Amino acid sequence: MTSRFDFHYDDFTEQHYRRLMKRATDQYRLVPFTGFREDGRTCLWRHDIDYSPHRARRLAAIEAELGASATYFLDIHSEFCSVIGEVSSGIVREIIGMGHHVGLHFNAGFYDYRSWSPSDRLDILRREKAVLEAMFGVEVGCYSIHNPTTIEDWNSDDTVVAGMVNVYCREIREQYSYISDSNGLWSRGRLADVLEEPPPKLHVLTHAEWWTPDAMSPRERISRCIDGRAKALHQAYDQLLLEFMRPNVGAERPSAPAGRTTTDSR
Repeated sequence: MTSRFDFHYDDFTEQHYRRLMKRATDQYRLVPFTGFREDGRTCLWRHDIDYSPHRARRLAAIEAELGASATYFLDIHSEFCSVIGEVSSGIVREIIGMGHHVGLHFNAGFYDYRSWSPSDRLDILRREKAVLEAMFGVEVGCYSIHNPTTIEDWNSDDTVVAGMVNVYCREIREQYSYISDSNGLWSRGRLADVLEEPPPKLHVLTHAEWWTPDAMSPRERISRCIDGRAKALHQAYDQLLLEFMRPNVGAERPSAPAGRTTTDSR
């Protein structure tokens, strides 16, 4: 039986990403989600940041070099990389400074300990929107649901919810062809093939952690991300003790100082 997934590991490299983005910008005008009704050949290009703001910054830089802007969706409850952390929030500000947009990546699983009324759900979405706007000083005009196929109550067909464009609303689904790299695999055909015969309007979802300098399996990419984060945290701890001239008890020798802006290799 043939799998519906395409295991094209070579697709998920920085070099290939640059080629895809260049091809997309040659054929479409990339617009923010608040502009999805604009006429002409438009593309909604988004990143849900699930694991690595550092990888997101790298893709943002590639896009900026090509004169493109995308929308980066931020999850304030992620176990892997809450964007309200000191280093992560600094990276988000860099991404915004490159000319990109931000949206709320809403993690409904954080609230699954009880049921919520429709009005409660709207209040929660508004609060998370307000948190991001207060932190980053920009308007958050859109949101995406994290793992939308695993929940029911929080999904909606409405175009605007809690003052934000719902990226999975019926109106966008009906107007735009959709492709995603969820779990590090193409599940709706390869993006390179889609761009060979591009539809009139295209909605692209990518996750920055999958796009690495070299080709590797999804598991290897996630391991690279997790190991890189662990190394950076060790270095930050060692650096903190060095700054305050305190003994690093249990360490054979301190790690090389990395400072608070450790470069991520993930």
